[in-house]
Amino acid sequence: MHFIIAGLSNIGKNLTELLSKEGNEVTVIDLNEGKCAEMTASSDAMGIPGDATQRSVLQEAGVRSAKALVAVTGDDSDNLMISMLAKEMGAEKVISLVNDAVHVETFKQAGIGFHVKPDAVVAKHISRMVSQPYVKDFLSFERAEIFEIECEEGMKCLGKKISEIGAANGMKILVLEREGKYLYEDAMIEPKDWLTLLVDRESTKKGVEFMNKWFAKG
Repeated sequence: MHFIIAGLSNIGKNLTELLSKEGNEVTVIDLNEGKCAEMTASSDAMGIPGDATQRSVLQEAGVRSAKALVAVTGDDSDNLMISMLAKEMGAEKVISLVNDAVHVETFKQAGIGFHVKPDAVVAKHISRMVSQPYVKDFLSFERAEIFEIECEEGMKCLGKKISEIGAANGMKILVLEREGKYLYEDAMIEPKDWLTLLVDRESTKKGVEFMNKWFAKG
């Protein structure tokens, strides 16, 4: 498969290496000729020094035959322009990095698939760990979040069934796990059980209240 990576940031470099190692045909574009040369020397990727916001550069990269173009420059305006051009020129899939969450709505309105800069994701993880220490891991999606919670002594959920703790509308307990086995809804929650909870974006506040009620200690 043919992929185009526009921007040799750390993310761009790592993505190029991963896709190349999997046997894909990868073309990288970056204004810095030295970065392109370094990338092509260390991988099987083809490098094109140039401005990916220019139609001629995307044509040279073979955008019409690309399975996907990924825009990962450090400038959201450039990423948006690159993505819109690639979409217009026939790339099968277009994905962009969003460096500043303020610009998310712009990418949504343009119909561009996006991922918010990892720094923001890491900050969100740390925020959860600080404010909700019972959350051991979580995944954030555009419309919902999934939380993994380890049940511990002192939590009000212990000795209750899933049906008894009653997740409200906009929330759903997906699974209760004990020692690697999934349990039925009528199983009593015990210490060291793992519970996976889905909360839609519109119910975030209710979700936090629900989790604090049943999983916060004290």
